[in-house]
Amino acid sequence: MYVPTKEEFLQGIRAFKLKEPRGTVYFEALKELREGWGDPKAMAGAIAILLRSWHLAFYRFGTLDDARLVECVREQLPALVAIRERNIDSLDTGDEELIRNLFNAFRTALRGGKGGVQESGVAPAKALHLIAPGFLPIWDNAIAYRYGWVLMWPHDYVFFCWQMKEMAAAVASYMKPDDKCTVLKRVDEFNYSAYTKYWISVGHKTDSGQPVASAAAPTEQEG
Repeated sequence: MYVPTKEEFLQGIRAFKLKEPRGTVYFEALKELREGWGDPKAMAGAIAILLRSWHLAFYRFGTLDDARLVECVREQLPALVAIRERNIDSLDTGDEELIRNLFNAFRTALRGGKGGVQESGVAPAKALHLIAPGFLPIWDNAIAYRYGWVLMWPHDYVFFCWQMKEMAAAVASYMKPDDKCTVLKRVDEFNYSAYTKYWISVGHKTDSGQPVASAAAPTEQEG
């Protein structure tokens, strides 16, 4: 897994701030979630704010089912409470089943696309990050591919969490002490700038130009 230099990492954050017009939606949704924490309807509303902006292309042809999302939040609330304040540096093998189960539950609840029945590997990651911004990372199709996860199954997301734990440990010292964002939020800004939008160029490519999956994560067999 490629770890950016401090210059590359901060360049990615600057590019995100300057070029991503939807960046403020994240903070609006985060505020709504914080104020509505414990109320499944309010929490689902906050998630919907983020996804209807940050995952617009997916929901353009099949709307997000608000009632289904509320019910998912209600059912998963005890697990969500347990991870809310955690940081990625606390991730251990005992969390893998919990993360897979949450990813599966939100993937089902957040169906959309053509006919409203398609499942997205992107939507649950964005929703779970909003719920636990210090513990669970964001990916999109391009970012997942860059880190070696083409199909974006729940067990792939667990592997990605391990990679982002490694990444967060490597880049935490790059951030300002008074930065109000989590390390994972800043890592996503770097990933998005470098691998989704190509706003910055970083020294991550192999001779073939293809991404290589990290071998750092513990082996996991279940899907």
